[in-house]
Amino acid sequence: MIKTPLSKLYTFKNFTVIKQDSKYYEIEVFENCEFGFEELRLLIDAQTEMGCEKLPVIVLCGEYTTTDADFLNHLSKNENDPFSKADAFVIKSLAQKIMANFYIKIVRPERPTRFFNTKEAALNWIQKYIE
Repeated sequence: MIKTPLSKLYTFKNFTVIKQDSKYYEIEVFENCEFGFEELRLLIDAQTEMGCEKLPVIVLCGEYTTTDADFLNHLSKNENDPFSKADAFVIKSLAQKIMANFYIKIVRPERPTRFFNTKEAALNWIQKYIE
């Protein structure tokens, strides 16, 4: 992990996380990487170091970023992602869209969750969750 305290940017093998002006977390998952249980643990550790604030989250998925159904079931529970108030995912591929439909319709996350094609659309949506 590379930590840049002034910008509150944390860089890991598969992703980065930054706290944007104490308004929301922005996570960028790198291309061709998987985000799973280990990455969530690292994310929660970074959010703890950033002050344990419960904020909306924007997840920028790289091309061919993936995960699995077991992880999605885990992620959907508020207790397993304690610093997320709402999740906005920016997705790119058909496989990601299929997984998004599965997550929303079958898994049914406990917190507000939406999927978008652009970061701007995701930012517009999370505005209602920023205090």
